[in-house]
Amino acid sequence: MSTGPAAWPVSATAETEDATAADGWDLSRVLPPLGLGVLYLATVLGGLALTNEIEAAGIVAFEDPESVANVGYFAVIIVAFTAITIAAQRLGYGMQLIRLYMLGVFGMLVGDLFVVMGYGTHVAGVPTSPLALAAAGVTVVVLWVYPEWYVVDVAAVVGGAVIIPMMGLSFAPLPIVILLVAWAGYDAYSVYVSGHMQELAGGLGELKAPMMYVVPYTLEFSLVELDDLGIGPKDEEEVDANADATGETAGDDDLAGPDDPGDTEDQDRYTGAGDSGEGNLPVTFLGLGDAIIPGMLAVSAGHFLDAPVVVEALNANLPAIGALVGGVVGLGALLLIANKFEGVHAGLPPLNAGVLGGYLVGAVLADVPITAALGI
Repeated sequence: MSTGPAAWPVSATAETEDATAADGWDLSRVLPPLGLGVLYLATVLGGLALTNEIEAAGIVAFEDPESVANVGYFAVIIVAFTAITIAAQRLGYGMQLIRLYMLGVFGMLVGDLFVVMGYGTHVAGVPTSPLALAAAGVTVVVLWVYPEWYVVDVAAVVGGAVIIPMMGLSFAPLPIVILLVAWAGYDAYSVYVSGHMQELAGGLGELKAPMMYVVPYTLEFSLVELDDLGIGPKDEEEVDANADATGETAGDDDLAGPDDPGDTEDQDRYTGAGDSGEGNLPVTFLGLGDAIIPGMLAVSAGHFLDAPVVVEALNANLPAIGALVGGVVGLGALLLIANKFEGVHAGLPPLNAGVLGGYLVGAVLADVPITAALGI
């Protein structure tokens, strides 16, 4: 459930430069961000569709959704996981245990999907019936043995779709509004100031867990063969070594932009150029948390606000629809930012702003007082 950045390659690789449509559009650069949008929507829509089933099964994170303390509990869980993972990265051991734990979590989420669909039972959210346990076990084995990017994406969509209603039903309007505002600030700080979210994201290549969406710019890309996503900032010694190898010097404030594809040092430092020196890894990423946290508001709106349901299949009223549409707008803004300014970007500030804005517009259209929508 960690939030993560979206990265946009600085320049197309040699394999993708020829994939240009007749009208001048480079499809190899257009399709991956569209793919992220499809994965984002599939996750949020799946979460909305599973809300009634998750509620009936009683699989929720917190028993008192009105408690603002839930925000604190959520923060402690995420920050603790982040700290443990970064410590393991720096110490050089323990990452495989963390990987096994994360794959186990996603296996359990798949098992929970079988439970809510009527094919099993659970105790406190842990599958207990043979079929659900078998589904969980198969998920863990497949992700461990063959964590290719499309396998990871499918697991991320399924796991995210289960997490969204579990968490959304656990947060009434006031706690979730506080969570969205606070976590957008934390995401911005962790990416642009402390940089520890970049460090965490950089280690996800070793974890190969469905904690993010992975969409390549070329079908030759393989996540299985990749150990380092090259997202996090590198040590100055490594950057200096790269500079010596190319005979160029990178300034501390330099950041390769879309009009400067040849600045390979800064690509190495900020955006993860490959060893060949030809540019970035031909892939774009979006943290799964960047879909889960906005999606939680849509679920919460449909469940807690007194407004007519307009889409029965999604248990969605106008505020929920507004949050969904606002999230798509926020994602579009994020991708535009990533296209304009190369490197790693915090996803939640534009996403949460769009979600909250759409949610409030939907509340107004549904004649829900703004005070009620904010839970105050």
